[in-house]
Amino acid sequence: MTIESEIIQEIPYPEVMDWELVERWADGIPVFSDNDPDQPEWRRTPTCTIDLASEGYGTVHVKDESDQRSNPTRTIKDRPAWELSTIFRDHARGLYLLKKEGLLNGNIGSLPVPRLSYITAGNVGKAVSESFKRFGLPPMKLLVDKDMPTERLAKLRELYADIYMADLSKEELTPEDIKMLTNNDGGIDITSVAVIEPNAVFYDWHVHEAFNEGADEIYIPYGSGRLMENYLTWQCRNARCKDPRLRIPVGRLINISVLGAEPEQADSAADKLTKHYNPFILFDDHDISALQRLSFTGKNTGVNHVSEERIQQAYKLMSRYCDTEPSASAGLALYLQRWDEGKVDLDDKVLVVNTGKGI
Repeated sequence: MTIESEIIQEIPYPEVMDWELVERWADGIPVFSDNDPDQPEWRRTPTCTIDLASEGYGTVHVKDESDQRSNPTRTIKDRPAWELSTIFRDHARGLYLLKKEGLLNGNIGSLPVPRLSYITAGNVGKAVSESFKRFGLPPMKLLVDKDMPTERLAKLRELYADIYMADLSKEELTPEDIKMLTNNDGGIDITSVAVIEPNAVFYDWHVHEAFNEGADEIYIPYGSGRLMENYLTWQCRNARCKDPRLRIPVGRLINISVLGAEPEQADSAADKLTKHYNPFILFDDHDISALQRLSFTGKNTGVNHVSEERIQQAYKLMSRYCDTEPSASAGLALYLQRWDEGKVDLDDKVLVVNTGKGI
């Protein structure tokens, strides 16, 4: 590895475990049902209908993740932030179980406090910061690119988080690289770890809310790939065993096309979706093709490049109806682009996800 990081800020926190921390984490973070629709883990975000006929386009339905009643920081990233918080609760309860079984003595001062590292363009950092601060968890160690806008970095510096800056364009990073760049030797890089099933738990309630709208096509922004992976994971899982949260027929579900929108320009205004490398993607084109051949997802499912002109156009249109930003409006941009290419079936119901307005 040839790159180095600059420490922007580090917030003091205990380095080793004690039973006061264990009790705080185990009892202070709520437990909700994983999949009971009558006791939802998440407050459903609203969907509005937008008539774009005056702009030369059809009618779209927008699922609005900027709704603050559901998402405290007004972005979809509040959902994975909550899931990451529960890792500490479950770790603490695991320590209690080990003690109960006589496998851990009373002194846990030799156990290090788990520290999490994450590469972010901003929104994940804000959402995780607020959630971790609320529950008294160790600050997330955020790695940001040296080209991050000054105004955004200034907002990050106000957060409850350790922040490190590096040139992320130079080379593809490994999990060990990320931990080293964030002063987290012996910690955990959440950007890459798959054991917590980010493809299934980060947005599971969101995707079921979206599925239940009964759309034929769902348009979403595509950045890290995690949101797309959650859609595809739950199409596949529901095809095999229907989840209680799913309220539409499984046959309808597996016919839904999920279209991810990715900027075609590296210097796009949708800069939270651009990246020099994406080494930790869990589902690639081969996986999507396999899901289509197995009839687990719609025929148009896939990741599509969208022009900068469309991103700007979509941002202006979406801003009339929702709090948004260019990255959050990319799904609408892809819809507009496909409409002009004659690829949108006029009889189809279209759902566009606005992922919210962050920092």
